[in-house]
Amino acid sequence: MDTTLGRIRLSEQIEEAILKAINSGEYPAGTKLPSERALMEMFDVGRPSVKEALLMLERKGFLRLSRGVAPIVVEPTPQGAMDVIGDMVRAMLPHATRRSEFYDLRIMLETAAVMEVARTRNDGELTELEEAHEACRKATGRAKAFRDADQAFHSCLIGLQNNSVLSALHGALIEWGLYNPEKGPEVDKIHKRVIGQHEAIVAAIRDRDATRASDALRSHLMTRKDAKQGH
Repeated sequence: MDTTLGRIRLSEQIEEAILKAINSGEYPAGTKLPSERALMEMFDVGRPSVKEALLMLERKGFLRLSRGVAPIVVEPTPQGAMDVIGDMVRAMLPHATRRSEFYDLRIMLETAAVMEVARTRNDGELTELEEAHEACRKATGRAKAFRDADQAFHSCLIGLQNNSVLSALHGALIEWGLYNPEKGPEVDKIHKRVIGQHEAIVAAIRDRDATRASDALRSHLMTRKDAKQGH
């Protein structure tokens, strides 16, 4: 590991040096870095600079830190990448234009995914989607249960792509609040409408009609784009 430091902030230089060592294979996933004290000696710096560098690398998903144990290198994951940018995205969402843009991203992801599902689905995948749709139908009239089943239906559509990056991004969009359940005094009526929209999506996939599936999915999400965010 190169321990020569320049003029920029010490913690950032230490972070960069450690990350370079990790990416070069000097410290593969699952191995331990030198202890904080050893890193202090290697870089000839105080504990605060080392600790800050390690914390930054932990937040970015490269290390796992535990009290009394040397830092452990972990494999970066798509979910870890989403976690890193989560706070930044949440800070943008109260801005109406940014929120609309992120919701449009969700629509683009799901419409592309549903077209691919319609083109390539097998009988087992169709059954999985039909079961997710049936779970929504059975939850009609129960707000919390229906919300969970509805999210599971959309996650199923994405999950059928078997793409970990897509699943992590879509899951993050939902977690960040880009999920707008329809609300109102007539819950049964609202749920019935959503079930009908889901049925149109499933029917198009069943018929392997990618364009119809995409149009049905887009129409479904657009009716909820301006809905009040659920809590």
